[in-house]
Formats: sequence, C-alpha cells, structure tokens
Amino acid sequence: MDTKSIINHELTLALSTFFEQYSQEQQSRLRSTLIAELQRMRLELEKCESNDSIEALTHQFVGIARYLQLKNTVPMANSCDQEQFKHQLNDLLNAVMDYVNER
Repeated sequence: MDTKSIINHELTLALSTFFEQYSQEQQSRLRSTLIAELQRMRLELEKCESNDSIEALTHQFVGIARYLQLKNTVPMANSCDQEQFKHQLNDLLNAVMDYVNER
C-alpha cells in the first residue's frame, strides 16, 4: 500500500469509530454537517491568496480533526503551506464522502 492508501484506510477506520458512537439519525446529521463545513472551507481556501490568510482555516481544520478524534491519523500542522493544507482538507472531505457512500 502506498502512503495515500494507508492514510485513506486509517481515515475510514477513524471515521467509522467516531460515527458509530451515535444513532443512525445523529450520524446522518453529523455527516451532512461535516461535509458542508469541509466544502465551505475548501471554497474559502480557494479564495486565499497567501499562506498567511489560511491561518483561521487551518485552526478550524485542526478543531474538526480533534473533534473527530483524528489527531493520530491526520497530520495537523498549523504551519503547513496552502498546497499541503488543500491536500489534507480534500483527503478528509473525500474520506467522509466515501464513508457516506459506503453506508
């Protein structure tokens, strides 16, 4: 397995562990809210013109990753560059959307 496959697999396992704490109805609401928030962050990131302007977004992302108990799965560097952060954000969004599609 390559690194990206390993990260995606670990994300899926972590998301599964997180969501299984909740009822089906709560899981559905949490997934919808999470997808909407990550998509909003991605759109906002596309508008950013420099690494300095992504500080608030990276802070929000770290908060989401901690809430989802992904601190050991998602590299949460507050000082990453815009391109690296974009990949992290897209990886998490894709993992959540894949998780939803599998259910």
